[in-house]
Amino acid sequence: MPRSLALEWLRSPVRFNTRQTTLPTIGFGLCAALLLSSARLVAQQVPPLLPQPVRAVLIARGDSTLRGSRILADSVVYSLIAYRGEQQQTLGTAVDVVKLEMRGEVPVIHRVLTVSSGQAPLIDSTVTDARTLAPRRHRHVSSSRLISLDFNGKRVKGSIGPVDVPSLPIDTTLAIAPFDSGNWDLVVRSLPLEKGYAARFRVYDTDSGLREYRIEVTGSATVLGEDAHVVIFMLAPKRESVVWIGKESRRLLQVETLVDANTMLRQVRQERRP
Repeated sequence: MPRSLALEWLRSPVRFNTRQTTLPTIGFGLCAALLLSSARLVAQQVPPLLPQPVRAVLIARGDSTLRGSRILADSVVYSLIAYRGEQQQTLGTAVDVVKLEMRGEVPVIHRVLTVSSGQAPLIDSTVTDARTLAPRRHRHVSSSRLISLDFNGKRVKGSIGPVDVPSLPIDTTLAIAPFDSGNWDLVVRSLPLEKGYAARFRVYDTDSGLREYRIEVTGSATVLGEDAHVVIFMLAPKRESVVWIGKESRRLLQVETLVDANTMLRQVRQERRP
């Protein structure tokens, strides 16, 4: 979703039996790297991080290695599942619809992510320049807050706030022209992924402003019948996710996030929608 597949559903409190876990704020569904013992079969497929730090290439908008053409129109359902010890609970679903459109003379990626978890749905809508992956627009609607962002180079304008009070205005000029944190996976899927490849890129996040994400490709695995890259997505030190991306299709197949020592969240692709 992506906001690993960031999904914005990670912002909301999640009931797991009688205990409440507050999930970290991240984009389209992620923030983990290690798997719980209850997911042993998947964990066996994940190669360990490289023993020595890998020099990460800094990727900016419009970088020659970014290929927005790797992103295809798609419509897919993801299951959102929590694991705690030997327990498993389905939290909801995420429907991710990607369309390739023309806005004037500019080809864009129009993405709508709808997350349902038994309450009012969460809807994220974004528009991204398909040539450079520069964000143009981000709209977010949930039961708790509204976000409206417009991007123009280094400048970000818009508003954010709870649904029942006036929103706070946003008008900031950053040091560099950022990517949208909610579409981090579009950036990753557009890169020249191969084992040992590492990259870092800077995004704008409504909660923390300008920040840097890092990815590292650690190996391969078969997921949902596809040969996939295994990618470690690093949101911050000690905040990581494992992401599986199809080598040929460049589809986001699965994301696993360790929330705490006992809880792991999995976002897994289920089906293609007509």
